Amino acid sequence: MTEYIALQDEALVILLANNDNKAFETLYQRYAADLYHHAYNKFPVPHLLEDMLQDIFIALYKNRHTLGEIKNIKAYLYGALRNRIFNEIRNSLLHQQHHQHLPTDKITETANTYDVKLLEQQLERALDKLTERSRQVFLLSRREHLSHKEIAERLGISVKAVEKHMGKSLQVMRSEFKDYGLALALIVVMSR
Repeated sequence: MTEYIALQDEALVILLANNDNKAFETLYQRYAADLYHHAYNKFPVPHLLEDMLQDIFIALYKNRHTLGEIKNIKAYLYGALRNRIFNEIRNSLLHQQHHQHLPTDKITETANTYDVKLLEQQLERALDKLTERSRQVFLLSRREHLSHKEIAERLGISVKAVEKHMGKSLQVMRSEFKDYGLALALIVVMSR
């Protein structure tokens, strides 16, 4: 297994597509704990997170023969987790409304409010309010899941500057999404 640990993600994906179970185990060991901790900070429901992670990795294994379409397995896994959390929140909202005996049109209205396309449009509008550098920092953090140190190295700026840009970005995001409630804030923070 030692030689597998040294392999890049791209090589592991190719091996997994060719039914190499050690490659799958390596990807699981490489990302499962980080995914869990990342998600737990946003969605602190341990038993649901564990189920979601299990489902994500089962789906990855089942679809291993079509992995050639995935260019960045890390981003793919984080995106899959974000989508699972979004679905859980949406289903929870619908369930709550159902038990409150709200009319069907209200349930539909809420489901539409949290529609992914609308959320993505709102996110784009919020991103447009950021300076170019703050936007770069935010996207590298949330879409590529880079640490502040990795962002600083990539952009040639200090870690303090990265923290400053992230602080400004998150302030804009909180302001832009304040009317959408906690569910949307969780989804935006989870990235896409």
